[in-house]
Amino acid sequence: MRTDMGETVEHAVVASPGVSGASQERRALRLVLLFSSAGGIVAAYLLTLHVMIAGNPKRGLCTFTDTLSCDAVLASPYAKIAGVPVALIGLLGFGLLFGLAAWRFVQGERSPRWLPGLLAITAGLGLAFELGMTWVEFFVIQAICPYCLTAFGLVAAVFTAAVVAWRGARRETQHA
Repeated sequence: MRTDMGETVEHAVVASPGVSGASQERRALRLVLLFSSAGGIVAAYLLTLHVMIAGNPKRGLCTFTDTLSCDAVLASPYAKIAGVPVALIGLLGFGLLFGLAAWRFVQGERSPRWLPGLLAITAGLGLAFELGMTWVEFFVIQAICPYCLTAFGLVAAVFTAAVVAWRGARRETQHA
């Protein structure tokens, strides 16, 4: 759909008067901070479960059914990569995303111009990693961890907000 001035509706909404690229970016960065904080909490809980469950899938800490079971996922050989718990990788990833967003949020225009792009790329890599791990849950382990799916949803939300922040930063630089 086109507006009278030849812009797409999406562009018109994003570039509407009164919503600067900077304010769009700041709102999106707040969401990145919120979602990455929540993701860090979920990943920390998963790491705690991993330590408690490791090698003992019958512990029953998080088993709802045979296929809806954190225990089965966290006790599987896929719960570690090169000896490092996947939950720890998630915790570090969410921490990195939080740190990048906080840096940009606090420093604003004084931060490096490439920072919003790096945040979006890092979130995209995290989302790709989560997609791969979710695929392993569904098709290899054949059990689903509800907390892992929550982490997947949170990293998808972080990615979406990071892309919006990046677009807002780009828009602000183009109009400067």
